[in-house]
This record gives sequence, structure tokens and C-alpha cells, in this order.
Amino acid sequence: MKTASLALAVGGLVSTLSVAACSSDSGTSAGSPTPQGDDTSYDTDSGTSGEDAAHGDAGTGHDAGVTSHGDSGASTPESGTPPPAAAIDYAPYFPTWVWGGSGYAFSGLVDLQTKARLNEVTIAFVLSNGGCNTTQDIEQNMGDVTAFLAAGGHLKASFGGADGDYVESKCSSASALATAIEDFVDSTGITDLDFDIEQDPVLTDTVNEMRGQALKIVQDAKGIRVAFTLAANPSPGGGLTSQGESVVSHALSAGVTVSHVNFMTMDYGDSYGGSPLAPVVEGSLTDGHTQIMSLVSGIGSADAWAMVGVIPMIGKNDDSEVFSLADATSLAQFAKTNQIGLVSFWSIDRDQPGTDYNNASTVESSNFAFDQILQGVTQ
Repeated sequence: MKTASLALAVGGLVSTLSVAACSSDSGTSAGSPTPQGDDTSYDTDSGTSGEDAAHGDAGTGHDAGVTSHGDSGASTPESGTPPPAAAIDYAPYFPTWVWGGSGYAFSGLVDLQTKARLNEVTIAFVLSNGGCNTTQDIEQNMGDVTAFLAAGGHLKASFGGADGDYVESKCSSASALATAIEDFVDSTGITDLDFDIEQDPVLTDTVNEMRGQALKIVQDAKGIRVAFTLAANPSPGGGLTSQGESVVSHALSAGVTVSHVNFMTMDYGDSYGGSPLAPVVEGSLTDGHTQIMSLVSGIGSADAWAMVGVIPMIGKNDDSEVFSLADATSLAQFAKTNQIGLVSFWSIDRDQPGTDYNNASTVESSNFAFDQILQGVTQ
């Protein structure tokens, strides 16, 4: 067991805490990833960690070194005004394939902002562009990005997902990975970053240590916010897998300020088919809160809840489970009661009527029904 100093940002207040960074054995695999193209998933029956059609492909990287590796020279917008202190952060996932796609209730960020009155999203996903660099989906749509921010929006960018090559899998060192991440920040202006880590090859202690060191470099150089999105088990014994604990503990050991630990409360398995999912999701979060209390020495219960994030898959999943509108209502109340730090869902493009779970929730009769419920956590 190692002890490190963590500057933990909770509700806008930064305090220095002693972190018990329990290096979990990432060799205890949650299973091999099962890329299915659409959502992030952890199947507790089969033991497979992955994403289905909801958490597909997209990627952009950030880079930074011990010192700043320079600006691209291009003028980039700020990522937007972050939520006020003590507020619940609300940022549904916005897949990059919406840009240029068809069959969605909106065509881009500004159109979504107008139609759903939604001012914050998590753009997904940032991946390797063939080497220790990042894909260019966001950069190719900077006009929409800039206009969204100018209208009062705030953007997060999520690295990873179920499919494709992660940036860290293509980088040979922490400094190289840091450079890739910082380059992304320089070219997009987005500094609120999430790392959705699901694939076994990048969940080892070795890679987790490298990633943590790289994020510390970038955070010092660029002031980025860092969150982790990780598979969740149901209660009892819920919360993060041992691999997820390793991701978080290595980042804390490196001195990274972690804003949120986001629990992917989805794909629990066919045993939950036909049953309300809200109690299962809330059990995962309660156990996850306990984990955070043990990871961060001296942290209070309220501050631990402020680090908790939740990401269900709305509607029908690729197994028999269904996260209903009633489940969303229950989760929203749970989030407000406990003042958790982040509420999201996979994904805003699926928040529409339809029969195919790849591009619709299949359980609603009007567009943005889940958003209208979950956006209430900000009120």
C-alpha cells in the first residue's frame, strides 16, 4: 500500500488529502472487452467488460509533457463555464458520429442546445489516430463547437470507449502520452476530460501507472479536469471492479486531481431483465461511495458523494435489461438526495422513439424524454 498526496477538487473547493492508493491487482480481469458498438457495458454474469452499440468509436487525444509542448497556433475556444460549486454536473454523452449522421432528433451541438435546452454534453470518443496521437472528429466540427460554447455551453471530451485503439496503447511512455493529450487540448480548447477505460490491455497496472503519470504532467501544464468512467458491479460487493480500482489508485498515487469516478451502471446481465434497474444502479453507487471513502483517506461522506458519477444506458440494452423512465425518475431523486457529483447517460442521440436500441431508447414516445427527467438534477 502506498500513500500519496491528492489535491482533490470537490464542489469547486480544493483540499489536500492523504490518499491511500491501494494498488489493486489488475490482473484480476473483469473479462475481455466485448465491443458491440453502442454502449458501455459490464456483464456480471459472463464477466465481460465492454461496450455495446452505445459506446462505440471516436477519439481525440491530449498531449502534454513535463513542460508545455507548445500551442498549435490556432485560436481555440475555452471549454465553457463549468457548473457552479456544489451543483450536480449533468452531461449526457454526445457521440461524434452524430455529426454528419442521419435519423437523429438533432444534427449537432447547437441544434441540440436549441431543441433540448441542454448546455453541457460529453463528446465521445477520443481514440488513437493511428499512433500516439488523437482522432480529429472534434477538430473537424469546430464551428459547431465554438457556437455551442458561445451560447453558454460547456463541453467534456471522453477518451476510450469499447471499440478502437486507445491513445495510451500506442504511446511508449508517460511523456509521449502526455504530449498527445496536451496537443488535443491545444487544438480543441477542451480541458474537461473523461477517460472511459474498458479494454483489458489498457487496464493493467503498468498502463494504469503510465496513464496516471501522463495525466499529472498534463494537469500541471494545462489545468485539465480528470474523470474516470469505469465498469460497475451490482450490490452487494458492487462499485468498481479490481481493474477500475487500479485505474483510480494509480492516478491518485501520481498526484492527479480526480473530479469524478463515473460508474457505468449498465449491462448487469440477463438476470435483471424485467426488473426495475434503479435499485440496482443505486446499490452500485452506494457501494462505490464506500470504495471512494476507502481510497481517499480522511475524505468526508459528502465529498465522497461529490466524486461519484453515474452513467446508465437509457431504455433497452443489448441484453434483457431495460432502464425505464421510472428508473430515471428514481435515479434523479437519488442523485439529488445524495448530491452526487455527475449524472450522465448513454446517449443523447438515443433519447428518441424507435424500435432499434442502437439509435433509440425504444421506451419513449417523444424526443428527449430521459433528458427532461435527468436534467432536473441541476434544479
